Amino acid sequence: MEINSSDTILVCDDSLTNCMILSALVQDNFSAKVLSITDPRLVMDKLKSEDISVLFLDIEMPYLSGLEVIESVREVYDIDQLPILIISGKEGPEICNSALSRGANDFISKPFNEEEVILRTRNILKSYRHFQVLTMMNEKLEDLVEMRTKELEDANDSLIHCLAKAGELRDDNTGQHIIRVGEYSRIIAQGLGLPKSIVTMIAKAAPLHDIGKIGIPDSILLKPGRLTDEERVQMNTHSMQGFSLLEANNSNVIDVARSIIATHHEKWDGSGYPNNLSGESIPVEGRIVAVADVFDALTTERPYKEAWSVEAAIELLQKESGKAFEPRLVEVFIENLPQVLDIKQKYSDTLGTEIV
Repeated sequence: MEINSSDTILVCDDSLTNCMILSALVQDNFSAKVLSITDPRLVMDKLKSEDISVLFLDIEMPYLSGLEVIESVREVYDIDQLPILIISGKEGPEICNSALSRGANDFISKPFNEEEVILRTRNILKSYRHFQVLTMMNEKLEDLVEMRTKELEDANDSLIHCLAKAGELRDDNTGQHIIRVGEYSRIIAQGLGLPKSIVTMIAKAAPLHDIGKIGIPDSILLKPGRLTDEERVQMNTHSMQGFSLLEANNSNVIDVARSIIATHHEKWDGSGYPNNLSGESIPVEGRIVAVADVFDALTTERPYKEAWSVEAAIELLQKESGKAFEPRLVEVFIENLPQVLDIKQKYSDTLGTEIV
């Protein structure tokens, strides 16, 4: 693998004669651009302004020694990104080892043999080219992995939404409820200052909160009047039915969904179901969806009730703060009410927006 015209070699030697000799040697044997400087203080500026393939460097120079230059270079470029070939009149294993230990790739003593310079330069450039090819392949592989990961995430999100919609359409004609609950949950999670990744998972998982309703008979689920005590007990089983429906796997979103399904009917004071959890014992994702779900259920028309006004729903949330709901979550919800109302309007049941 020869040096090609895209290669640029930087020669730094305080002797202008040596710079000229080395420049001519490279140009006579390779198709490469050669730059030369006699002041080592200019090396870093040159590296920033030019795409340098290899640096020829002397050791004994005024202002900065070659060893100091190596250390400065290696703070920015690793040994594969920018090879350094030391060509120095200072001989001996001690100086050679000192240069190599600081990050030089190879060492040639002056007076140098021209053939040796050519051969060592060719070897260094071969390694440099291999590194470039490997870097390019890794970047392409990373891009491909990122693309495939995005495709899998999109497919996973679509399946989650389809599953959630399948469950919700049994008692909601448009399926907009699950979208609104997901977005309300996102608003609350963001307002709490949760990490972005957690906010996203909660928003994606929240639409599955009532998937267990698939297992509830229509006679109970769609009953226009108040449920009997026996029917209410059966209705309340939807939490654990949904929890059982989604088996634990290596998906963080599904794990969060299972937690939401099992705990969004628990209450802050411990009077909820199915496990009478209270306070911080209820996972935050369950506490968040509890607020989002109740607000949307209240402000939406259902077979058994008329839609409440926003004002009436907020009044109930405040009344149940510290009882059914964590007080801080109610505060965050009300603080972000303008965003909530935007979502309510955007995903109104009358618009019939499809889940994609």
